Amino acid sequence: MESPRPQLLILADAPDAFVELFGISMLERLLRVTQRLGFREAVIVSKTPEEIAAHLEKPSWARAEISLSFRTREAGPVFLHNVVTGNERTLLVSAGFYFDARLLKTLAEQTTTTVLVDSAPPAASVPLWQKEDIEFSGAVLVGPAEMPSGATTEQTNQCDAAAEPTYVTALRKHVRPVFFPAPTPELVSLAEKFPRDVAQNGVLDFPGFFDSPIEDWIVKRVCRTLIRPNHVTLVTMLIGLAVTALFATGRLWWGVALAYVIEVLDGVDGKLARTKVETTAAGEWEHEVDYTIELSWWTALAFHFRATGLTNAYWLLALYVVSDLVDRLAKRAVKKKVGRNLDDVSNFDRFVRCIGARRNINVWILIAALALGDPANGFILICWWMAALAITHVFRALQIGFSATGS
Repeated sequence: MESPRPQLLILADAPDAFVELFGISMLERLLRVTQRLGFREAVIVSKTPEEIAAHLEKPSWARAEISLSFRTREAGPVFLHNVVTGNERTLLVSAGFYFDARLLKTLAEQTTTTVLVDSAPPAASVPLWQKEDIEFSGAVLVGPAEMPSGATTEQTNQCDAAAEPTYVTALRKHVRPVFFPAPTPELVSLAEKFPRDVAQNGVLDFPGFFDSPIEDWIVKRVCRTLIRPNHVTLVTMLIGLAVTALFATGRLWWGVALAYVIEVLDGVDGKLARTKVETTAAGEWEHEVDYTIELSWWTALAFHFRATGLTNAYWLLALYVVSDLVDRLAKRAVKKKVGRNLDDVSNFDRFVRCIGARRNINVWILIAALALGDPANGFILICWWMAALAITHVFRALQIGFSATGS
């Protein structure tokens, strides 16, 4: 049976709690992360309570589900026996630190007193630890019995960031979980590298290598504005419908131009949501809406090419749709079997992901066909390329299934 979540205490003091990464303060980021970990209450312990309360007065939908209360503490070093009271498990976290959400999740699941440490910080993060005024070393889970006042890190269990799993299934890549104190102004750019790494999907298709720097440039500028990921998603959907209309009416160059805009914006909304911790359950449905709009593109192209003399256009569309469905089933079977995306099982699968049929690759094929003056054959290639991908993934799914069964 899963243990109930511990009481959440947050040490928050100016100015470290107000340091911003990607336009949100360390305190605001921590509250958003803990809300997404399932916490619904938090006690903020501060020696500057008025400043902290004023900072949190502005409503924030991204942490609206977590209720806050405040306690004042005396200035000086942090002693656990002065901060943690009661006999329930308590997660004590400093808002003057950046935390990978996976570390806080692991720490919150402990049942005995456990301190968060990093025995081998990544070389890139070492400069961020060169602070002399750290009062508390990040986070600790205090067990049901209060930690003695003289307890040290060596006398307690440790949750070592260096020993935590690095593979993130949703991102299709390995990302080392880190935590570090609030950076000084000259180190903010370095600190932002780490939430950006967690926001970037791995195993990109070929166009993605060109799109990713553009997406990062946009996110870096948009994150400090009032633009939310859902705003980008809505605009992307509206442009997607415009692409459908353009394809259906034969305005193919305008259609692929807007399709490329979507190619970039689709990466922006996801990165913006992850870097600012503004992910929502509704955001998961975006992929289904994206798929529906994308399918309307190929339907519109089939309609256009059928009207201009490609007599088997609808049969090609059927080939595309059936192949896509088979491909999705194959990938789902692999993920269920091995707990990993098929796109990232082996180097061969990563290569297939790089060049295989999907929206971005299809758009580039259509652009090339338009440039060559033969868009109809571009559409034919898109449909057969999807069939080839489905066959490849079915073969790999069977291969992986037999291999997993044999082992």
